Amino acid sequence: MFRLEIRHNLEMAHRFYQAENSPKCRSIHGHSWQVILTLRAPQLNPQAMVIEFGELKLVWRAWLDQNLDHALLLYQGDPVVKLLQAHDPDLRLFTLTTDPTTECLAEFLYHQAQQILTDLNADPQIQVERLRIEETAINSAEYLP
Repeated sequence: MFRLEIRHNLEMAHRFYQAENSPKCRSIHGHSWQVILTLRAPQLNPQAMVIEFGELKLVWRAWLDQNLDHALLLYQGDPVVKLLQAHDPDLRLFTLTTDPTTECLAEFLYHQAQQILTDLNADPQIQVERLRIEETAINSAEYLP
């Protein structure tokens, strides 16, 4: 089994709307996030690689930068979403169907990375093994299916 790891950093803010047990996180706050994507494949391709790093990094990092970097991540049902959109329609907002916890973001990005592999027509044997997010130097969450 072969594994590849691609790291990318983002500056992003979030807030929890539904988290009564996390009052500090109900306030909008930001982190310097580290996103770590791990792929696996049972064998190498004819070029002796799992996948060409450059092509995957280009698409993966572009998606992260266009959608999440310097964005505010919110639960789609948070009333703040409509207020912010009405006040500034160009604000970089990204919404999830859940509170944007690090755990939920890891799961969401896991599936997004798998979709990118599909869109790149990558060998179906190449799979996302895990998606890890470090929201701080000491706190992280990881999604493995």
